[in-house]
Amino acid sequence: MIATPIYLNSGMTINQYLLTILMLSSFVMVSWSLNITFSVYFIQAIKSIWWKWLFSTICLILFINSFHSITRYFFIHMAFPDMWLFRVLVITLLNTVVFSFNMMADIQETKLKIEDENTQLKISWLKIELEQLRNQTNPHFLFNALSSLKFLISVNPQITERYLIKLSEFLRVSIRENKDLVSLDKELYLCSNYIYLQKMHFQEGLVYETKIDQNFQNNRIPFFAVQMLVENALKHNIVSLVNPLKILVEVKGNLLEVSNNIQPPLSPQTSSNTGLQNLNERMKMLTGHPIIVTNDQQFFKVQFQLLHP
Repeated sequence: MIATPIYLNSGMTINQYLLTILMLSSFVMVSWSLNITFSVYFIQAIKSIWWKWLFSTICLILFINSFHSITRYFFIHMAFPDMWLFRVLVITLLNTVVFSFNMMADIQETKLKIEDENTQLKISWLKIELEQLRNQTNPHFLFNALSSLKFLISVNPQITERYLIKLSEFLRVSIRENKDLVSLDKELYLCSNYIYLQKMHFQEGLVYETKIDQNFQNNRIPFFAVQMLVENALKHNIVSLVNPLKILVEVKGNLLEVSNNIQPPLSPQTSSNTGLQNLNERMKMLTGHPIIVTNDQQFFKVQFQLLHP
């Protein structure tokens, strides 16, 4: 495209025309190689397309100029008295075309990469939801709940009825709720039912407290987040009347914090941290921020962002 107008307006011979095409084709290959090299290794930190184009064009001009004394006679210089300036214009045009095609290829590659990442996120989300469903019906919790229910039936029918209502309500919400996000007040209500069931077993050895301003009740959090953290606290600490396990749920700034005093058992259970990992992945997908875990050997704290209603 560039060589043909030169041929028609300068009186070039066919041999010079072919040499010009060969030279310009070489320039194109050099330009393409430089653009790919720059985009991969050198100018990833440069976000502006304008600066990327300018940088690659200047480098290409300097590179080709080093061969100017050898290749300047490929043209009929009588028709172009200022051959170096003409060559700069040609190189700029060539590099602009190559740069445009290269940017289109990069955009397409980025698009495919984003689509692949979205697919992986969807797969991860499904895995998290599956793990969440598995954790919702903890066999150990059900065994203890049914054992407590069996004991209460023979001791106090009135308390048994209340206990059964709390258990059925907890299981109903656990199984039927299919939303990933729930309001903070609903999550705390679910957690209060869970605590009521556990206190039947631990009595005063379990102390549960919430410090939540009414203004935050409608903020949203991942479903089962607080309940999972409370369950982890019970699973990995000693609960006794002598040394009560104290669990506190409160809002600090825009963060919800669930904390407990650390009382490790003599034979601690092996933890896979699956629950924390799942909550961390869910929060990163929902807010872009991970959870904050703090362990100072006295208190174990987990913080995560509240979402607006």
